[in-house]
Amino acid sequence: MQRRLFIKGLVGIAASLSSPGIAMAGGKLEPMQSRFAGSLFYTMEAPGRWAGKEAGHVPMIERSGNMIEVTTGHEMDGYTHYIVKHILLDENLDFVAETMFNPETDAPISTYDISGMTSVLYAVSLCNKHDAWLNRLVL
Repeated sequence: MQRRLFIKGLVGIAASLSSPGIAMAGGKLEPMQSRFAGSLFYTMEAPGRWAGKEAGHVPMIERSGNMIEVTTGHEMDGYTHYIVKHILLDENLDFVAETMFNPETDAPISTYDISGMTSVLYAVSLCNKHDAWLNRLVL
């Protein structure tokens, strides 16, 4: 938990100083547009050094009412190559929930109740070899 607070604090400090590294829109953080996309984390539009691996790593988010399903199209090859977990963050990049996967028995699919969330949410898919991948859903 301390690591999450530390990382959030660093992002908050950078944003409050109007750093060019963190994109801002209407006073809100826009990590998908930051200079860290493609280097610290990866997206469909900014795959960085992992270009060509987007389809198997970017978390896809589907909404049905107050529920979302996050799916990563990645095979689970035991403990050799797998999706470790999904992390759900709110519009302020605050932690909402996470689902950890057992690579020997699970598929990288998670569901979350998003009742009360009204702006944007971010899903992170963490691969043991190809780092963290980010996607967002505007609510």
